[in-house]
This record gives sequence, C-alpha cells and structure tokens, in this order.
Amino acid sequence: MADHDELNERFHLALEAADITADQLWLRYFSLGGDADRFALDAYLNGAIALPPDQHDMLAHAINERLDEIAPPRAPYSDEFSYADGGSESGPTDADGRS
Repeated sequence: MADHDELNERFHLALEAADITADQLWLRYFSLGGDADRFALDAYLNGAIALPPDQHDMLAHAINERLDEIAPPRAPYSDEFSYADGGSESGPTDADGRS
C-alpha cells in the first residue's frame, strides 16, 4: 500500500496533468456535491488544511473526470475494424488486401 507522501504526490501530479485552474476545479467539485468553499479548496491544494475523506474523493473525482476529457485517443482493437467494415468478421486487411 502506498504511503501518504506517495499518494499526495500522485494527487498533485494528476492535478497538474489536468491542466485546470483552481476556479474551474472548484466548479467541477461543487457540481459533484463538494461543500468546501473556493478558499478552503485553495488552502487544501496548498497543504494548509485537511479535507474530510469524502470531500477529497469528490475533488479527486473532479480531477479524474477532467483527465478523462483530455486523454489522448486510444488505439482501436481489431474487433472494432470488423464493425467499421460493415460487419465483416474477417477483421482488418493488410496492404495486399489479405485478412
């Protein structure tokens, strides 16, 4: 199990990767049911105060939703090619037209 410092570092790395302002994050957090005000959120993000676990989890959820929105496209699996080809069960073809 990860220790507190490692979890804190992962949280802040995710926050940084989310590329979101504190105001935008607070709005997302609040829309999920978070009840900390904007100033408390800023204090939490800067390590000045603690939030109850359920409030931290809502904040983490808001960050993770943002990360899902900006995630790069994923590579398709071969079964997706068959649906794109009109339901063919043969899958994708190579450069010579072979399955």
